[in-house]
Amino acid sequence: MIRRITGIILGVLAFLLVYWLTGGFATPSTPNWALSILVGLVVALLWPWVFGLLMVRRVRQKRQDEIDKEVEKQLAQKQNPPT
Repeated sequence: MIRRITGIILGVLAFLLVYWLTGGFATPSTPNWALSILVGLVVALLWPWVFGLLMVRRVRQKRQDEIDKEVEKQLAQKQNPPT
Protein backbone atom coordinates (compact mmCIF):
# COMPACT_ATOMS: atom_id res chain seq x y z
CA MET A 1 0.00 0.00 0.00
CA ILE A 2 2.82 2.39 0.83
CA ARG A 3 4.47 1.62 -2.51
CA ARG A 4 1.23 2.50 -4.31
CA ILE A 5 0.90 5.79 -2.41
CA THR A 6 4.55 6.60 -3.11
CA GLY A 7 3.96 5.81 -6.79
CA ILE A 8 1.01 8.19 -6.90
CA ILE A 9 3.02 10.95 -5.23
CA LEU A 10 5.93 10.41 -7.64
CA GLY A 11 3.46 10.41 -10.54
CA VAL A 12 2.02 13.75 -9.45
CA LEU A 13 5.52 15.19 -9.04
CA ALA A 14 6.51 13.89 -12.49
CA PHE A 15 3.32 15.41 -13.92
CA LEU A 16 4.09 18.80 -12.40
CA LEU A 17 7.74 18.67 -13.47
CA VAL A 18 6.97 17.76 -17.09
CA TYR A 19 4.14 20.28 -17.24
CA TRP A 20 6.42 22.99 -15.88
CA LEU A 21 9.34 22.08 -18.20
CA THR A 22 7.11 22.14 -21.30
CA GLY A 23 5.92 25.64 -20.44
CA GLY A 24 2.49 24.55 -19.31
CA PHE A 25 2.11 27.17 -16.63
CA ALA A 26 2.76 29.99 -19.09
CA THR A 27 0.49 28.86 -21.95
CA PRO A 28 -2.22 26.29 -21.29
CA SER A 29 -2.40 23.86 -24.16
CA THR A 30 -3.73 20.35 -24.65
CA PRO A 31 -0.44 18.67 -25.75
CA ASN A 32 1.30 19.85 -22.57
CA TRP A 33 -1.49 18.39 -20.46
CA ALA A 34 -1.50 15.14 -22.42
CA LEU A 35 2.26 14.65 -22.18
CA SER A 36 2.32 15.55 -18.50
CA ILE A 37 -0.56 13.24 -17.66
CA LEU A 38 1.02 10.41 -19.64
CA VAL A 39 4.40 10.75 -17.91
CA GLY A 40 2.76 11.06 -14.48
CA LEU A 41 0.63 7.99 -15.12
CA VAL A 42 3.58 5.91 -16.31
CA VAL A 43 5.65 6.87 -13.27
CA ALA A 44 2.76 6.14 -10.89
CA LEU A 45 2.14 2.73 -12.47
CA LEU A 46 5.76 1.62 -12.81
CA TRP A 47 7.12 2.77 -9.44
CA PRO A 48 5.70 -0.13 -7.34
CA TRP A 49 7.03 -2.63 -9.88
CA VAL A 50 10.50 -1.06 -9.95
CA PHE A 51 10.55 -0.81 -6.16
CA GLY A 52 9.55 -4.48 -5.90
CA LEU A 53 12.36 -5.51 -8.24
CA LEU A 54 14.89 -3.53 -6.22
CA MET A 55 13.69 -5.10 -2.97
CA VAL A 56 13.79 -8.63 -4.40
CA ARG A 57 17.33 -8.06 -5.65
CA ARG A 58 18.36 -6.71 -2.26
CA VAL A 59 16.88 -9.69 -0.40
CA ARG A 60 18.53 -12.17 -2.77
CA GLN A 61 21.90 -10.46 -2.33
CA LYS A 62 21.53 -10.54 1.45
CA ARG A 63 20.64 -14.22 1.36
CA GLN A 64 23.60 -14.95 -0.91
CA ASP A 65 25.93 -13.06 1.43
CA GLU A 66 24.70 -15.18 4.36
CA ILE A 67 25.29 -18.36 2.35
CA ASP A 68 28.78 -17.18 1.38
CA LYS A 69 29.64 -16.44 5.02
CA GLU A 70 28.45 -19.86 6.11
CA VAL A 71 30.47 -21.57 3.36
CA GLU A 72 33.60 -19.63 4.34
CA LYS A 73 33.03 -20.55 7.97
CA GLN A 74 32.63 -24.23 7.18
CA LEU A 75 35.70 -24.23 4.90
CA ALA A 76 37.75 -22.56 7.62
CA GLN A 77 36.61 -25.20 10.13
CA LYS A 78 37.42 -27.97 7.68
CA GLN A 79 40.91 -26.66 6.95
CA ASN A 80 41.71 -25.93 10.59
CA PRO A 81 40.12 -28.71 12.63
CA PRO A 82 39.95 -28.03 16.37
CA THR A 83 42.65 -29.89 18.24
